[in-house]
Amino acid sequence: MPSNTRKRSSTSVVIKSCDRDSIERAVRSYVQDLRKEHPEIKRVIWFGSWVNGIPTPGSDLDLCLILSSSNKPMRDRVPDYLPVGFPVGIDLFPYTAEEFRRLETRAPSWLATILSGVEL
Repeated sequence: MPSNTRKRSSTSVVIKSCDRDSIERAVRSYVQDLRKEHPEIKRVIWFGSWVNGIPTPGSDLDLCLILSSSNKPMRDRVPDYLPVGFPVGIDLFPYTAEEFRRLETRAPSWLATILSGVEL
């Protein structure tokens, strides 16, 4: 039988630091390795709070990969490019060149968000 007694909320807070320099080194190393292993990657754009804002503890990293082509649906491509043991979470957006071009008409604000980043 479930208890009607209220549980006390935790007063503890966990804060992880954001070391921008180490994250940038990790991203550049990861992208260098990606390019060696995956010649279909034509462009890499790093966007989001790590580039254009102020990342907070727990902020993930946003990377757009532009591929020459792919036989897989986008969501099935993501695992092919994810790193193991990266210091922060990563959101990958592996578009083919054609899919990326179509963002101009289908999702112009999303395209602008991606293009506000830094090409690596």
